[in-house]
Amino acid sequence: MTTSRSAVKLSTRAHGPKAGLIALAAVGLGTSYVAALAADPAGGKPSTRPAPARVEVTGEAKIKKVTLTPKAAERLGIQIDEVREDPSGRRIVPYAAVFYDLTGKTWVYVSADPLTFVRGAVKIDTIKGENVYLSDGPPSGTKVLATGVAQVFGVEVGVGH
Repeated sequence: MTTSRSAVKLSTRAHGPKAGLIALAAVGLGTSYVAALAADPAGGKPSTRPAPARVEVTGEAKIKKVTLTPKAAERLGIQIDEVREDPSGRRIVPYAAVFYDLTGKTWVYVSADPLTFVRGAVKIDTIKGENVYLSDGPPSGTKVLATGVAQVFGVEVGVGH
């Protein structure tokens, strides 16, 4: 359950208290966030609109590529940041970009194409405030998902399906 709390904490920091509740529903309680995105915001009824996300298999069996529609990205408040380096060459990502899976492994979502995200493993050296210093992970300049991380993870793993 620690992982779910971490995901909620990350989302709450990035989006405010309501997003934390959404992340809790999406990751912790098994409610499908994809369905919530596709629902009619006024009445919560199923919509005939296209799915808000496409999930595709990658070369690694347990990692999938998630592509969001522009509307889904807008609803989630998606923001992209980059892996950067400090003067000594250590790689840094925003604290909100990192999440822990159920086994405690740390990840970020790498964005090679607009609105497309693939989970990439990282190893944390240290955390200082809003910065996470990596001992291993994507190279400097790589685009990473900075907000909506818990929701994209829920979409990737099919929570609630």
